[in-house]
Amino acid sequence: MKIQYKPSSDELFFINRPVIGSPNKEVGHFKLWWDDEGTICALAITDYTGESEEFRKNLHIVQLGGIWKGTTISDEDIRETRKELLKILEEKW
Repeated sequence: MKIQYKPSSDELFFINRPVIGSPNKEVGHFKLWWDDEGTICALAITDYTGESEEFRKNLHIVQLGGIWKGTTISDEDIRETRKELLKILEEKW
């Protein structure tokens, strides 16, 4: 496995096997190459510096999906829910 950073294009590559041609799939800032068996050969992250800063900034945030997509949970929501759960536990003991 080889990890390579290209500062000129600000791309970070994780190369498991040599790749030829364009990526099989591009999603957002990610490019994926895979072989005929479906094994991932390489992964590239474009705009790596920006993605890295965004990742560090949002380490405590989880993107919700499905029916929860677009829902935000604040620290206040968490505190209130904890209080409610503690109250229920105290009533049972």
